[in-house]
Order: sequence, then structure tokens, then C-alpha cells
Amino acid sequence: MKFKNIRSIALIGLLLSTGACKKDIFDINTDPNNPTSADIALVLPSGQAFVSFVVGGQYNIMGEILAQHMGIPNGANQYRSYDQFNINSGTFDGRQFQNLYAGALEDFQNVINQGTPAGELRMVGIAKILKAHTYQVLTDLYGDLPYSEALTGVNTTPKYDKQQDIYKSLQLLLDEAINDINKQQGRFPANADLNYQANNEANMAKWVRLANTLKLRMYMRTSEVDPAGAEAGIKALYARNTDVTALFMRSGESFQFNNGTATNTENPFYQANFRLPNNLAGSATIGNIMTSTNDPRLPVYFLDADLKTTPIDYLFVEPGRNVYVNNYINPPGTTLNAIRYSWPGTWFIGQNFTNSGALGSTYAGISATDAAAKSRPTLLLTYEESLFLRSEAASRGWAPAGEVAKTLYDNAVTASLTRYGVGAGATAYLAQTRVAFPTTGSTADKVKAISTQKWLSYYGTNGMEAWSDQRRTNNPPLTSPIVNTLGAGKFVNRLPYVDSELQRNTANVSATGLAPGDIQTRVWWDVN
Repeated sequence: MKFKNIRSIALIGLLLSTGACKKDIFDINTDPNNPTSADIALVLPSGQAFVSFVVGGQYNIMGEILAQHMGIPNGANQYRSYDQFNINSGTFDGRQFQNLYAGALEDFQNVINQGTPAGELRMVGIAKILKAHTYQVLTDLYGDLPYSEALTGVNTTPKYDKQQDIYKSLQLLLDEAINDINKQQGRFPANADLNYQANNEANMAKWVRLANTLKLRMYMRTSEVDPAGAEAGIKALYARNTDVTALFMRSGESFQFNNGTATNTENPFYQANFRLPNNLAGSATIGNIMTSTNDPRLPVYFLDADLKTTPIDYLFVEPGRNVYVNNYINPPGTTLNAIRYSWPGTWFIGQNFTNSGALGSTYAGISATDAAAKSRPTLLLTYEESLFLRSEAASRGWAPAGEVAKTLYDNAVTASLTRYGVGAGATAYLAQTRVAFPTTGSTADKVKAISTQKWLSYYGTNGMEAWSDQRRTNNPPLTSPIVNTLGAGKFVNRLPYVDSELQRNTANVSATGLAPGDIQTRVWWDVN
């Protein structure tokens, strides 16, 4: 894949966010070495852009719904099948899978294949980290996937590796990446690196800290299914450097993709809401939690239903509801004169909206001029998540004595509030009984507090990670949708294998033992 300049790569956002189909050009089973002549400094950002616009776009929206951050308002149908768990080959868009496999992963593998013999180890190391992250996202959604035989350019029907084997391989891949970067060989990617713009060793060190933080995320993801292995891995990780500030992500180093304000370079979540407005509103699941604790992020996350009159009122959608009656949750003790749902807040969609009629009606539109909302970064792994992970490691007794669980938790919550401009409210918020870290509580109590706050922190920005971590801990508990295609009390536990794989790699898909369309069988690490 060739691009004349780095900025032009962001046009991939239009391809992905509007549903334009790449699978007619690329496929998971095609040769990942074409074209072999492209400068890897052009190929690397191409893959980064794919990840941003898939994980920050359609995957984010699906995750937001499955994690019950968002629901579907009355009269909206764009994402209703996700809300009611009617996810199958007819309702599920498998193109995003192709865009990550045959787009991002192909690009990262090209960088590795071409850069290794050329001594471009800085970019090779980055590509390995990005490959590991992309595979982590995919295997958390699908479970078993082609890995060891994929992206080789030889085998057109790669076998499906077990998820636990993929996880082990990704940990080794991240170690390789760190070693490659530490050799300090090859060009700095500079502006060809759309995440950290690494033009010196200080910026390359950010990639090493990201790799370690990603390793911590992956070890923690296995904490319930293999606690002994997770403990050993995390303790070994901490043993690499007694200075945790050199080991893990620092403030200001969130793994993110910086979006723009020009057409088709905007934040993909903003784009989705701009092109298809009124299709998403706050879910009652997150709304109840936030209103019950006076969460300072509430007016940032959601629009006030009656345009900031006093008192502020919110209308949150119950999961799976498809009728108007009883479709809302209202904070106790408020007088509701609302005219619309609590849509995603101005931080996400801008401030150009207007009052437009009766209860439940739409608002006039999303800002086409709000530069801040357009250019919000796509968040892939945040500094606050790093703190939450370290707090959980300390809570489980897997971190050294200097890692204090409460301090890390408080700092993580404060970092999340600060991101949304409400950091001044952190002290009062953390003083509440339902929010304060349970220092004298059980490990389960501590994990519940940490995972709930982590889930809250990813609202609107990384829905799939919120959903994956919720499946790991079952915190916070989700609500069975009013209309639930799977049956009352049942939930989506994985995404179905896509049609292209069912049709072209049939035998290996069948070897997984999963029926086509299976969305209930849990992935390996999901035991709660």
C-alpha cells in the first residue's frame, strides 16, 4: 500500500467509517508481502490508521453498546441488533475484521519482513508492538484465530491457534519488540509514527513503556483463568526495572491516534455520530452508576436532556428497549422538562445543538465546526488504564511494596476526571463510600472498585476494551436487555466468525468446535 504523504493515510478513515469495503481488494488469506517495494516508513502509518479507525470507530460503537455504555433511542435502528443481541452473519459487519487482518496486520508484517534484513529495527520493534496490540484486540473478541500460519504469504487456509497459545506468542513478540528497539538501529520513524512521532531515543522509550504496559494488560486479562501464570508474569515484569516510571506508561504518554479537523481525518466516533446522528444515547446501566455517585464526568459524558436548565436532567435508555414507554431513567428528586435523550456529550460531538420539539425528539445536529470534538484522539491504551492495572496488581499482591493500590487507584480516577476537565472534583468524588478504594476490603472488593472505574473511564473512547475487561471480571454487572434475542439473562460473550472465513477457511473454522454464528461460548480467559 503506497501513500504520497502521511496525511493522506488518514483518508482510510473515510473508507472504514463509511463502510466502504476493503475485502474485495484484500483478504486475510492473501499474500501479505505485496507490495514489497513500499518504503516501510509509509507502510507503518497506514497500519496505524487502520487500527485507529476500526478500534476507535465501528468496534468502539459495538463495544459501547455491548458494555452498556450506550443504548439505542426510540426510533433509531442503526445499531439495534447489537443492543438486542441479534448478532449474526446477517446483522454483524465483518468488514472491520478484514480491515484489521488484511489491512493493519498485513502492513505491520510488511514492516517486519522488509525492515528486519534492512536493519530498520526501530520501526520493526514498533511494528511488532502494534501487531501484538492488534492481535490482542482481535483474539479478545473472537477467541481462537489464525496466528502461527497467518500473514506468511504461503498458506491460504491458515489454522486457528488456541487463544491461550496466541497470548503466549504475543508476550514473546512484545519481548522481541523491546529487544529490537533497545538495539537502537535504523531510522527513527519521526512523523511516520502516528502514535508517538518517535524522532529520538526519548520517544522510542515511550514505545518500550507501552510494550511493558500492554504486557501487563494481557497478563491481567488472564488473571481469572490462570492466576498463577498471571502472577508469575507480572512479578517478572516488575523485576525488569525497580523504577516503575521507567517501566510503565507515564502521564502524557497514552497510546492514542491524534485525529484532525479536516474532512475524513476526524475522530471516527465523532464521524459516526455526525453522519448518523441520534442513533446512540446513554445507557441506563452507566447512567444509574454515575448519577448515584454524582460522578463529575456525567455532564461531560452526556448531554443534559433539557439543555442545561436547572436542575440538570438525564434520560438514559434501558438496554434492549424498542418502545417509547418506560424508556428512560431520571435522577430521583428532579423535575423533568426534557425534550430529548441524553446523547453523547459535547466533549465527543461538539456544542452546536439546538432544542427541537417534544419529549424524545432529536436535536438539530452535531457541530460541524467544533475543532476540539473533531480532533479528539482515538484512545487505545490510556495512562489511567496503566494506573488501574498497576493498582490491581498491587491489590492481588503481585506488585512490589512500593506500588500502593489505593494511591494508584486514586491517581487513575483523578487522571480520568482530569482528561475530561473535571479533575477539581476528584477529591470529593473519591471521598464517597461507593467510590472510595476499599483498603480494608477483600481482593474481590478491590478488583470490583478498580474494574468498575476502568469501565467508566473508557466511555465513548474504547468500547471494546471496556467490554472485554467487563467480561473478565463481571464488573459492573450488566442488565439483560428488555428484548433479548438470546433469551432472558443471557449475554454476548464473543463475536461470530466472519462470513469470509466461514466460506474460504471452512475446515479450520470448523476445527474450533464453534458453530457458525456462535456468540455465547466464552473465550478462554472469560470464566466469570
